[in-house]
Amino acid sequence: MGEGFKVEPAELHGYGELLTRNAQHFQTIKDHAVTKGGDTSGFTGLLTLLQPVVTGVAALYGETLDFAEQMMTKEAEGLAKAADMYARGDELAMSVLDRVLAQLAEAAQAPVLGGGR
Repeated sequence: MGEGFKVEPAELHGYGELLTRNAQHFQTIKDHAVTKGGDTSGFTGLLTLLQPVVTGVAALYGETLDFAEQMMTKEAEGLAKAADMYARGDELAMSVLDRVLAQLAEAAQAPVLGGGR
């Protein structure tokens, strides 16, 4: 028989929110990297030859951070969906259990035929 596990939907939602908040930091990093790291305004002389390289690297870095932000946001959405699914499963199980217990209580109160107790 396999080992059991326990899922806390609220914890999954919390991790999803944490991922979303962390993903937002990528935008801040990207903005800084592209504006400050890709700034070639002070390049003069031979350094002007490097302007397209620096600008290209900054743009590539920005695209990489955009991709990371998208992936983290996607994972956060997946965690939220999983948490909702587990919560619905728990609610359904409790509903079924409540119905079974109610039917057992009704059966216990039913009269016994044949003069038994």
